[in-house]
Amino acid sequence: MTKPLGQNGHEEPDQTTADAVNATKPAVSATSADGRIATEEKPIETGQPQESGSEDSAPAQSSRRVPLILVAVALVLVLAAGIYMLWADHAAGNQSAQKPSSGASTAQVSHGPSGDAKAYKALQEVTVKPSVADDQGGLTVSAKGVGSKKKVADAPTLEIFMDPMCPWCGKVGRVIDPQLQRMISAGQINVTYNFLNFLDSASSDQYSSRVDNALAMVAQEDPDHLPAFAAAVFAADFQPNESSYQAVSDARLADKAVGVGVPRALADRFAQGTYRPWVDKVNAYAITRKDAKDAKGEFSTPTIMINGRVWDLTAAAKSQGGLEHLDRALLKALGLKSQDVGHQGKMPSIGAQGKALAVK
Repeated sequence: MTKPLGQNGHEEPDQTTADAVNATKPAVSATSADGRIATEEKPIETGQPQESGSEDSAPAQSSRRVPLILVAVALVLVLAAGIYMLWADHAAGNQSAQKPSSGASTAQVSHGPSGDAKAYKALQEVTVKPSVADDQGGLTVSAKGVGSKKKVADAPTLEIFMDPMCPWCGKVGRVIDPQLQRMISAGQINVTYNFLNFLDSASSDQYSSRVDNALAMVAQEDPDHLPAFAAAVFAADFQPNESSYQAVSDARLADKAVGVGVPRALADRFAQGTYRPWVDKVNAYAITRKDAKDAKGEFSTPTIMINGRVWDLTAAAKSQGGLEHLDRALLKALGLKSQDVGHQGKMPSIGAQGKALAVK
């Protein structure tokens, strides 16, 4: 598997090593202040002589001091309130960087991101992005269309993290994509794609970003062809070699999209890079997501989550005799018989909430 910032060695999915990407969250600190007012009272002259020890003079002095004491107390309270307000504003300002932008939905704010808060906030603030994408940058496909609100309610959801340059993403995709497309069409499964670009550094022309942008444009404007196009860019005769990249032109990428049914008018606009800034922010956030990390706390591609839990691809492939049989392992994990794939009404036994079944 390919890990962010690592492009070396891919003999087996479980043998790749690379530095994990760790995100640090901003610390929130605040200081408080304590203010005091010292008052000095002078004898009040009344125009008449006063005897210092006189019992009659005591009530008069006391009656005059009470208003001054009240004023002093009021000043202390006002100053204390001002100091508190300054402290509260300071603390709130420091904490704002950790909260999702005000444009996020109430549900998003209450649950929060599973990755770095600053990266999540930056993703929300991108102005040009596909409206069908969810708040974490995922593009969900189902029999009802594209968008998280169009999920088939009782179907499990596969969430897939991939980079167009990642060789193991291609290997895994070429095994399971045919089954995924049939299950999507039959309403048996929802698939959320997370297209990443950390392997731009392995190409001379930011290949991953260009492909991700094209996929996002198709998701937005021609959603019916997104699964087929996503599979096509990982085809063995198209996906470039990570270790010896040869440039793939915008024209060739457009032709690939047209080959699976994407309108030429749309494909020819891929080169405009409409969603490139959004793609960058999706990647920056996705690689920090704690829920997408494996048992060792590492993030790599490809990663597949089933109903929100990371599925161990290496163990699944080994259980069926090798990567070439990963599709069988996936069906077993979903609780769906191979003869039922593509048949409406035949639903995976784990439903929309269940854990992946143990593959034996």
